[in-house]
Amino acid sequence: MIGIYQDNFIDYLKDNLGDKIKITSKNIICPCPWCEYGQDKDHYHLYISLEIPIFHCFHAGCEQSGMLRKFIKKIEGHDITDKFVDKSKISEMKKKKVFVRDEQLRHVTIPKLKEDVFPNKALYVKKRLKFANISMKRIRGLIFDVNEFIRVNKIVVNESLFRIQDYLHTNFVGFLTSHGTTVVFRNMDDTQTMKFYKLKIQESTFLDYYKLPGNDIRSKKIVLSEGIFDIFSEQIYDNLNLKDGVNIYASVLSSKYRSLIQSIVYHEQIFRPDVVILSDRGIELSDYKKLKKYNEHIINSLVVYYNSRGKDFNDSPVIPNKFVIR
Repeated sequence: MIGIYQDNFIDYLKDNLGDKIKITSKNIICPCPWCEYGQDKDHYHLYISLEIPIFHCFHAGCEQSGMLRKFIKKIEGHDITDKFVDKSKISEMKKKKVFVRDEQLRHVTIPKLKEDVFPNKALYVKKRLKFANISMKRIRGLIFDVNEFIRVNKIVVNESLFRIQDYLHTNFVGFLTSHGTTVVFRNMDDTQTMKFYKLKIQESTFLDYYKLPGNDIRSKKIVLSEGIFDIFSEQIYDNLNLKDGVNIYASVLSSKYRSLIQSIVYHEQIFRPDVVILSDRGIELSDYKKLKKYNEHIINSLVVYYNSRGKDFNDSPVIPNKFVIR
C-alpha cells in the first residue's frame, strides 16, 4: 500500500503519464494530464494526496483540482478509482487526523527552557507578547540555549555559523519551524543591523513555517504574516475578531506568501483557502493584487490588513485597515 492507494496505482500513473512519478510522505507528484501531458520537465505540478482521494495542480493558469475520480476520468475516459483506492484506509486516515512527517526528516530536540539561566530572553519574549498570561514552556519550538540546541542535534558548525554562534547564543531567541527544518532567530536588540537569522537544519520539499492554532479546525481560513510575533499577537488578542473562524496562523519570516500558501495547502490539507495577510507597511497593495491574480487556482479569497498605527501587527495599539483583494 502507498497511503490509501494500492501499489498498482503507481504503475497506472507511470503507464499513462510517464516514469517521472515522485512519492513524498503526503503526496504523489506527477504530470498534470490537463497542462503537462507529454511534456518533459524536471518538476511537475499535480499533487495527489496520500490521505484522501483528492488532487490539485499548482501550475500557474491551470485550474484543475478536485476528487480523484475527475483525474482518473481525464486519463481513462471513465471512473475506475475503486481499482486503486482502499476505502478502509480512508476511514483510518479520517479517524487519525494527524500530520505525518516527511520520512526523510529527522527528529529535532528542543533543549529544556531555563528561564533562570536566560532571564533576559524570557523577559524579551514576555514583552513581545505584551505580558500575556502564557507559560514559556507552552510556546512551541522556543529556544533559549542555542549552544545546547546545536550540540544535542549534532548540527554541523560550518565557518559562517562558527563566527556567529556565540552572538546567537547571547543575543537571540529561536523558534523551530513546524516540520523541524529551520530555526528562525530573533535578535533581542532592535538597534542591531542583524535583526534576524535563519538556521537551516534539513531540506524539505515545501517551504517550512511556524504555526499557531485557530479555533476552527474545519475552517479554510488561514492567517499569515512575515513575523512570528505578529501571529502571536493576533492569535492572543484577536484584534481582528477572526479567531473563532480561523484554522491556523502561520509565519515564515518572509514575504514569499505564494510558497507559504502552497506549503500549507498540502501539509494541512486546506484546499483553496481563504487567506488573511497581516501585512508589514512596506509591502504595497499592488504586490497582493499580483499574488491573487496569478494564484487564483490556489487561493479562494484574499484579504490584507495593515496596522495604521505601526509597522506591523506586533505594534500596539493595533488599528486595522482592511483591503479585500479582487
